[in-house]
Amino acid sequence: MHIQNKKRFYLMVGLLIVVILLLGFSIYMIWSAITSSNAPVQTTSNTTNTANADSSQGNRTDITASQAITNPTDLLVLVNKTTSLDENYQPSDLVWVDLPGVRETQLRKEAAAALEDLFAAAELKNLSLYCCSGYRSYQTQEELYAENVKIYGQKQADLVSAKPGQSEHQTGLAMDVTAESVNFDLLESFGQTTEGEFIKNNAHFYGFIIRYPEDKTDITGYAYEPWHLRYVGKDVAAEIDENNLTFEEYLKTS
Repeated sequence: MHIQNKKRFYLMVGLLIVVILLLGFSIYMIWSAITSSNAPVQTTSNTTNTANADSSQGNRTDITASQAITNPTDLLVLVNKTTSLDENYQPSDLVWVDLPGVRETQLRKEAAAALEDLFAAAELKNLSLYCCSGYRSYQTQEELYAENVKIYGQKQADLVSAKPGQSEHQTGLAMDVTAESVNFDLLESFGQTTEGEFIKNNAHFYGFIIRYPEDKTDITGYAYEPWHLRYVGKDVAAEIDENNLTFEEYLKTS
């Protein structure tokens, strides 16, 4: 091939290479941000339930100081607005969850195996569940909580988001689940879907409880979250389900 203007040709080739490299770098950065994020899909509460939650919260004493948790590896560790995990705590037995999900996420090994069994049981009913958010570090929760405060204000954020150190997700024993029927979001209406009903009626058989039940905000401190599963083991989950207890109530009476 004969090139009449070699200088112009090489300049154009050089510019093309630079554009390709910049485009590739941009795609890589966007993909890295998407795959590494472990923050949950934004939660949305129904207006009526939010109002009820606000009313319930007004009946309890606000906790300004939190007790440090001394045994965070206990499967029955209580993490709430009165107890906090150390900012450096990370479970040593985290595994990547090999299940359908809106993002890659982790759980402690025992909880991950139980979740696989729960998802398999759902599939037998022709139901498709998806993982949304499992383990979250203290730092990730810190960012998520700050964002919720920015969006909703302090009072509302405290109903739907835990402060850093007070999130069950840091234990590696909690998983938010979702479904296509709610557009893979975290919505209170998930509780009325076929998938949500399956979770409510069957999760305890596999060692999970709905950690923040409906109309229990005055005890748990959080609004209703039909998507938030906490692993406690089959025996404890069965007792909590049979007696319609919150986790706090179970620990207080056990």
